[in-house]
Formats: sequence, structure tokens, C-alpha cells
Amino acid sequence: MNWFTSLNIYCERNGAGFWHEPINALTNLIFILAGFILVLKTRPNRLCIFLSLQIILIGIASFLFHTFANILVGLIDAVSIMLFGVTYIFGSNLYFLKLSYVTSLIIAVCLLPFSFVVSQLATISFGTLNGSTWYFSFIILFLTYSYVIRKEFAQMSAILFYAALILSVSIIFRTIDIISCNSIPVGTHFVWHIMNGILLGTLVWGIHQSISREEKNVKNII
Repeated sequence: MNWFTSLNIYCERNGAGFWHEPINALTNLIFILAGFILVLKTRPNRLCIFLSLQIILIGIASFLFHTFANILVGLIDAVSIMLFGVTYIFGSNLYFLKLSYVTSLIIAVCLLPFSFVVSQLATISFGTLNGSTWYFSFIILFLTYSYVIRKEFAQMSAILFYAALILSVSIIFRTIDIISCNSIPVGTHFVWHIMNGILLGTLVWGIHQSISREEKNVKNII
């Protein structure tokens, strides 16, 4: 496999050059900006700082994917997203479900095979959806965790529920990108970036607020 094989899978790209997806590339700034703000706002929560840095990494990796547009950077882009997902599940297991570090990590790592299975089933049922079926697993997980923690962490439960709805809408924009070229020359993939930049930032802020609130309640009891 030639890792540097050029890819042309988005409506906006009309050539193999570096700057042939300017809107798709530049809208990744929302991830980088959100990440930097969260690094400053979530101190000294190490989990949230780590997640915030991963949001920045997602923005950088996606920027590279929409500029160099080859298999290698595409893989880096995918890995950065899955890394965030694994870390977020680990933190949710640890802080919301009160599981041990080992159990939290084992469940979090299961995101990879779980996403693969869900993606395959969704592809069989609906087609490839322009590569969007991989993200169906996140919708399932948002709804599952939202239900499980609904009593003890009502606010975070609501955030996760709405995150599932927002991700569902953003997946639509990601899916219709390549078929929207005739009516929208730049496509719709950039909307996916904007919505998910806000979504990831909200998810990290939500977990920060929940942990801070719980720590404050513990201090008040003591």
C-alpha cells in the first residue's frame, strides 16, 4: 500500500494540491480554538486537560487530512478521533460509573471492536453513507451513558442525550457532502467540523463541571 496515495473524497476538493479544500481545512480551527480555551478553563483537572489537548490534535490531524489528503494523514485523523473516544469513555467510567482504573480502561478500549461491528452492521443496512457509519457507535454510547447516569448526574445525562442528537445531524451533513456538489460547490463537510468542534468542547466542559460539582459537594459534606 502506498501511504501517500492522494484521496479525493470530498466535494470541495477539485485537485491534488495542498490548498484545494480551504473551507474544510480552515474550519478545523474550531477544534484548535476550543481545545486551547478548555486547557485554560479546565485546570487543574488532568483528565479534561488531556481531552482538551486531544481536541487540538483532532483539529491538526483533520487540517492535515484536508490539505495533504492522502492515506497516511487519513489514518492519523481517524486515530486522533478514536483516541479521544477511548479517553472520554475511560473518564466517564471512572468518574460517573465509579469503576476501577483497570475496568474503565478495558471497557474504553472495547470502543474499537464495538465501533467496527456497529459500522459493519450499519453499512450492511444503509450502505457506506460516505464513510459515516463508523460514528454510529458514538451515538449509541452517548445514549447509553446518558441513560445510565441520569439519576446521579442529570445535567451530564442531558448533555450526552443532546450530543447524540447533534452528532446525528452532523452525520447527515457529512454523508450528503459528496452528493451535494451540484447545488453546493463547497459541499457540506465543513458543517460537520463546526458542529463537532462545538460538540467535543461541550462534552469536555460538561465532564469538567460534573467533576467540579461533585468535589464541591464532598467538601461541603466534610
